[in-house]
Amino acid sequence: MKRIVHYVNQFFAGLGGEESAGSPPGALEAAVGPGRLLQTLLGEGAGIVATVHCGDDHFSENEEEATARLLELVKAAEPDLLFAGPAFGSGRYGLACAGVCRAVGAELGIPVLAAMSPSNPGADTIRSEIPVVGTGESSGDMRAAIEASAAVIVKMLTGETVAPGSEGGLIPRGGRWNTRVSKRAAERAVDLLLAKVSGDLVETEIPLPAFQEVEPAPGIHDLGHAKIALVTTGGLVPRGNPDGIKSYLSTHFGAYHLESKEHLAGDEFESVHGGFFTAAVNDDPNRLIPLDVLRDAVRDGSLGGLHEYFYSTTGNGTPVETAADMARDIAASLEEDGVDGVILTSA
Repeated sequence: MKRIVHYVNQFFAGLGGEESAGSPPGALEAAVGPGRLLQTLLGEGAGIVATVHCGDDHFSENEEEATARLLELVKAAEPDLLFAGPAFGSGRYGLACAGVCRAVGAELGIPVLAAMSPSNPGADTIRSEIPVVGTGESSGDMRAAIEASAAVIVKMLTGETVAPGSEGGLIPRGGRWNTRVSKRAAERAVDLLLAKVSGDLVETEIPLPAFQEVEPAPGIHDLGHAKIALVTTGGLVPRGNPDGIKSYLSTHFGAYHLESKEHLAGDEFESVHGGFFTAAVNDDPNRLIPLDVLRDAVRDGSLGGLHEYFYSTTGNGTPVETAADMARDIAASLEEDGVDGVILTSA
């Protein structure tokens, strides 16, 4: 019988929800949660010999230590394969699955597989190197996700080649591989063109990303009575980064009280953005969040007022879907507080 170790977060390990997100790594000697369905689908040829788990917050805040401990727990079970997830659309869980898969694959040299939504930031971090089964955004897609994962696991355990594209529900891996096909490129291009002009449904061999068109909001005609908020994707945070904003592939944002400050001081704030040289911003944070000049604008009456918080995250490699989720949360808060407009600054 082939031995499988299953990685899950605190919720699917049965430890609790957000109140248990800080739980440290641990192991259970059985299939739990979604692992029970996976075990049923795998039959007698493979068995889940251990379920390793870790709280989402604990992993994100102690990634190096948590990864090392989880690696020990996986190694002790002597598995033939590691399966992580499904994480669906949960960014923290997905990033933990990605980290565990990468570490186990590199250290133990065994097959690894993850499952999560294509919009999960964890998928982008590993899909080019590790197979990832695409799922829906929530656990309502659990059965379909486990069924697709079980099919891929069987292939991997029997030594069958796992296609790098979207076959079998795998997320496309973002690369190009040489492969033999029945028709040369010119013939395939003509076939696609003829199908398209005939109105048939066609799928390009190299899909390009499609971005939603966003209609601009109407302008503010009376700035003298407008309340403005400051938002940045430049990663400006209080020194020490108390909310753990990531320098790339960010999954959350921070809201920081301006406390009637006239300007932002370099000994209080810093940028944790990993995509630009931050020295100038760290020397004078007002270069990123122009609080000083906006306070002057409020005093001279050209601006009605400033929101008491500024919001910050990093846009460095952050997937569009994750950024949109953060934007919706920030917008809801600003609308509730009667903000009329936003100055959005970037690195």
